[in-house]
Amino acid sequence: MIILTRLSEPDLQPDYSRLVIRPFVPTVERIQAIIDRVAVMPEAEIRQELEQVISLFSADHGDFVERIKEHYNMAKKRLDEEAEPRRAEQFPNFPAELPAQLPAEARLLAGAYFTSEYAFEATALFNPSIVQAPDQTAAVNLHAESLRRNHPLRFILSARSVGEGHVSSISFRTGMIDTAGKVYIDPVRKTAVRGKTESKDGTTEILFRKETPLSERLLFPVSVDERNGIEDARFVRFVNDDGTMCYYATYTAYDGKNIVPKMIETADFLHFNMQNITGAMALNKGMALFPRKINGRYAMLSRVDGESLYIMFSKDLYVWDEAEKIAAPIFPWEFMQIGNCGSPIELDEGWLVLTHGVGSLRRYSIGALLLDKTDPAKVIGRLPEPLISPGERERTGYVPNVVYTCGSIIHEGRLVIPYGSADFSIAFITVELAELMKGLR
Repeated sequence: MIILTRLSEPDLQPDYSRLVIRPFVPTVERIQAIIDRVAVMPEAEIRQELEQVISLFSADHGDFVERIKEHYNMAKKRLDEEAEPRRAEQFPNFPAELPAQLPAEARLLAGAYFTSEYAFEATALFNPSIVQAPDQTAAVNLHAESLRRNHPLRFILSARSVGEGHVSSISFRTGMIDTAGKVYIDPVRKTAVRGKTESKDGTTEILFRKETPLSERLLFPVSVDERNGIEDARFVRFVNDDGTMCYYATYTAYDGKNIVPKMIETADFLHFNMQNITGAMALNKGMALFPRKINGRYAMLSRVDGESLYIMFSKDLYVWDEAEKIAAPIFPWEFMQIGNCGSPIELDEGWLVLTHGVGSLRRYSIGALLLDKTDPAKVIGRLPEPLISPGERERTGYVPNVVYTCGSIIHEGRLVIPYGSADFSIAFITVELAELMKGLR
């Protein structure tokens, strides 16, 4: 029996007080009405209303003025593209002639009407992935001096944050793991920033200011195909052929009806590029990239048929046309389906893959298997029993009877697994790697 250590801390719970600013763009008729109403306000009244709203919200949102300006431009663009010329009979109470462009302060005030606060993790915080932070030399001022001398591993944790309407976004935490396997999470502020968004040639670029802490950077849905959520990001620290490193993450874009597999690329967690994954085998959820090329090609785990675990190879990171099944459900706890729980971890013995299995009553458990080092299409070890099963903590929650992770990390001979508990909160489990490998062999 493999012995697990369940950490009492950290215990990351959803927090309805964490807020982000997002656009609220109504129908073109309502847009026109609001702009018209602001246009006829006296300048002094506009200034008074604007100063009041800025004083109420700018302390919580450092980019508040920038955002309301952006949201006015979004609403005006939609109005210009979709609305018919304003007819006097539509708005009989307003002057027939209004300025084509509002003065600067009036535009900001109008933008405030096209803006709302959103509690981005009010409902749930789950399905984490974890990677080594790019900077391990930075001074850690948030924890005891003794920890800094204890060779801790700095990490970045991503999480699926869910708010009102089941809209998912990607939030971040930072922290460290010490040599004893204890996990520390850095404090976070109550507000987050969506970043500046630019779109070009099918790629969405999100840029954050360097002074914005990572835990305040939020990857919020921006494209049409992800308007209902960015789900289950699987981040991996990728080593290129020349030895340089970057980070990729596969995720599922959801528009309320359809899913689209997509990829995030970043070198510094300040600049993110987001692009569709295409090809005949770019199907279903749960794609996870290997941390380096294998025999000159990118490698990816997937669940093409929605039921079994596949491996794919491609010369093009964004195009996947071939897939080979490597593991099907064979144990009762995974009869419904099997898939990956994040990117494979390279060991001397082979590629370690955490899996998820779905059994009776749709109970999600976490298992493990080992792939051959040189031929990862070959399974050379597999746990017959779950490594982690739903317990009393997971008996109730947003989705009962679920344990699930999108990535784990090794430090000082120990596998550290952050996992989503009942699709509601995040807990941590550790296991000695040597003990796990005995079970796999």
